[in-house]
Amino acid sequence: MPVRCFILLFFTVLLIVQSPAWAEQTALEQVVVQFDWKYQFQYAGFIMAREKGFYAKQGLDVSLLEYQPDTNIVHEVLSHHVNYGMHNSSLIVENKKILPIVLLASYFQRSPLVFVTQPGIKSPADLRGKVIMATSDELQYSSLALLLNHYNITPQNSTIAAQKFSIDDFINGTVDAMSAFLSNQIYELNQQKVAYNIINPADYGFIMSAANLFTSQEEALKHTGRTRRFLQATNQGWQYAFDHPEETIQTIHNKYAPQKPLDALRFEANVTRELFLLDLYPIGTIKPELTSLTYKQLLSRNIIDGHAPLPAYQFDEVIEKHTQNTAFTTREQQYLDKKKVIRVCVDPEWMPFEGLVNGKHYGISADYLNLFQEKLPIPLEVVETSSWQESLDAAKARRCDIFSLAAKTPERSTYMDFTHPYVTLPVVIATTMDKIFIDDIGDIIDQPIGVVKGYAIGEQLRAEYPNANIVEVDSISDGLERVESGELYCYVDNLMVIAEQIQKEFTSVIKISGRVDDKVALAIGTRNDQPELHSIFDKLIHTVTPEQEQEIYNRWSSVKQEMGFNYTLFWKIFGVLAFIAGVFSVHYYQLRKYNQRLLVLSETDKLTGLANRLKLDKMLLEQEQLFVRYQIPCGVIIFDIDHFKTVNDTYGHPVGDQVLKEMAQLIRENIRVTDHVGRWGGEEFLIIAPSSNLEETEQLADKLLSALRNHQFDQVGTVTASFGVCALRHELSASKVLSLADKALYQAKAEGRNRVISCVSE
Repeated sequence: MPVRCFILLFFTVLLIVQSPAWAEQTALEQVVVQFDWKYQFQYAGFIMAREKGFYAKQGLDVSLLEYQPDTNIVHEVLSHHVNYGMHNSSLIVENKKILPIVLLASYFQRSPLVFVTQPGIKSPADLRGKVIMATSDELQYSSLALLLNHYNITPQNSTIAAQKFSIDDFINGTVDAMSAFLSNQIYELNQQKVAYNIINPADYGFIMSAANLFTSQEEALKHTGRTRRFLQATNQGWQYAFDHPEETIQTIHNKYAPQKPLDALRFEANVTRELFLLDLYPIGTIKPELTSLTYKQLLSRNIIDGHAPLPAYQFDEVIEKHTQNTAFTTREQQYLDKKKVIRVCVDPEWMPFEGLVNGKHYGISADYLNLFQEKLPIPLEVVETSSWQESLDAAKARRCDIFSLAAKTPERSTYMDFTHPYVTLPVVIATTMDKIFIDDIGDIIDQPIGVVKGYAIGEQLRAEYPNANIVEVDSISDGLERVESGELYCYVDNLMVIAEQIQKEFTSVIKISGRVDDKVALAIGTRNDQPELHSIFDKLIHTVTPEQEQEIYNRWSSVKQEMGFNYTLFWKIFGVLAFIAGVFSVHYYQLRKYNQRLLVLSETDKLTGLANRLKLDKMLLEQEQLFVRYQIPCGVIIFDIDHFKTVNDTYGHPVGDQVLKEMAQLIRENIRVTDHVGRWGGEEFLIIAPSSNLEETEQLADKLLSALRNHQFDQVGTVTASFGVCALRHELSASKVLSLADKALYQAKAEGRNRVISCVSE
């Protein structure tokens, strides 16, 4: 019996070994590709890779799915119903956010996607009110979508028909325009001698690649080797198709598209070869400059959110970012695998650092978390709260795992660990405009001082000043409103947050009047009963490059958000930092250091085009050095627009912005070419007049005031301003000159506004 069993086993093994087809089939991995059109030469590389066995040699059994009208290719890929998909755009957008797809190859280096229109339709504007036939993807993401958006062609003012993949409706006049490939429908129309026009998005500046092969991040990261093998076999298939065009055409006609005439396939093959630009680029080349152009065009047309940065999207780049500096230990990886999701608590009202809008996390910390998410195998999930105190309570109750941005305090350390700080901030004091500048917060410690409930600043102040009159407020806006009403003497918080709130709601009402010696170091807070979280996020913080850090601060200091926060104008408020430095010269270089750390970047005010505060500071220091060394005089003029808040309240902020722009132009036209003008903060401007003594500077200010009185602003009419004038003298530093000019400005306001006042030496 044992011998018979052995003989049976021997012959079974022999049959298996002699059956390579069976062995090969059992080893093949199943892969599915979703096309974005019907079978034709556009997919010749995939078809020939399958037919010639290139996929099989890579251990892959590949299914090629033809497009159907109700197919959502992106959803199919991101939901993992298929492994790979084809798309006309290298970036894919949904709800104004760039979706996390991974681009594997771009085959058409120039998109053949166009609108074919009836003869009477000669420009994109003529499409309004017409019937347009296209796929849903083409109308959302492609160069056609950009073109329609630019000319405001919408489903509300035109009729959108589903793509039927036939020219019949165009021929009989049922549709006025249809999406088409230059390599495809054009041949059919020519054969039937149908009159038509072509509207090519590229002729209007909307240039994209096409036939883009993409996948999901999960597929790319979890099946990196399979993806590389699939891509290699596909590119080999394309090379074979171009080397053997007639065989490829016959194969497509016989097995995939029998309804497609051979001559039509030959026409398509010739156009396809041209679109690949084989003399310039290897097959599948991804050109970052094209994707960058696409990103800018989507951004400019408001198709993507201004706070949606261009993410890592190329296959190799995504893999590199995922593995770079994130070598989690076995224990950390096991923890993450078991954890499944990391819950994040944030401050819902602390912009521009962070905030919640309709449950969505925005701000600087959100951008950092997006970088961390690229390196984490599990999702970060924001826990929605209504206040910072509620977030603190949630962390204590273990309803959240981390704080995205928090300062370490003794009380918080009882339930949270803290990583290395990744944001360090100066703390400033905000008061109403009539308050004097505060050199030491200890001088006003008996006054009611507002601090948001639960903020580390309050805990620090209580520790240093046990008898301080600290008043807890619900939010930043609550604190500043109480300052405005007189209930509080001042409100204390970090510079960037207060500046944003002043610009948003309190221009000409609230100012920054001093700096607290303490500073706030902000880190990731992690629940201390799960120590792996601390080591993981401490590691992630150190993966952020200086370039990424600068990009984040750039974004949140210069971009206007749809959610209502206007960061384009943030620079006008940021100027108050240097104003404090002008009065308190001893703090100047410290504040300048903070400034450069957080917001140093551009030297031009985004709204007016004038020099911003940083640039003016440099110029003034240079003039001070020239005066000290060569006694070259220099005058300074500070002026601001009278009752500017009334302009904003009456006409709206857009009109107020226009007034500031007109004011900037008026100043340019009435100063010397050697003078320097810049945005000093809010509606304040600063003029530096080299080689001018006090009397000459007064004359310049009088000239500007006269020009202003005679100028009619659009929509607003006449606007007045108050001027403070001073000049460098031996006994005065530049910062002291600024302080005296500022006091002269406030004297001009006190005496009735609309006048020039010169400084008086103290």
